[in-house]
Amino acid sequence: MDDIQEALRKRYPRLHPLLFQRSVEKARSHGELFDILETVPDQFPLIWDEKLRRWVVTDDLMQAKTVSEVKRKE
Repeated sequence: MDDIQEALRKRYPRLHPLLFQRSVEKARSHGELFDILETVPDQFPLIWDEKLRRWVVTDDLMQAKTVSEVKRKE
């Protein structure tokens, strides 16, 4: 973890360490990491939205809506 990531970790102590680490993995830059961490919702459960590039709250615990969009290759 570099100095900027360490500073962001200290800035957001309420975030679970795993959620922080997954955000680091998803971010393309330190600026995007800051934006991601700034927009983490307080409610749960969360899923990663690739289009928005943000964590979003879901009411679909089994993620059936997301899975139904995946086409089976034949």
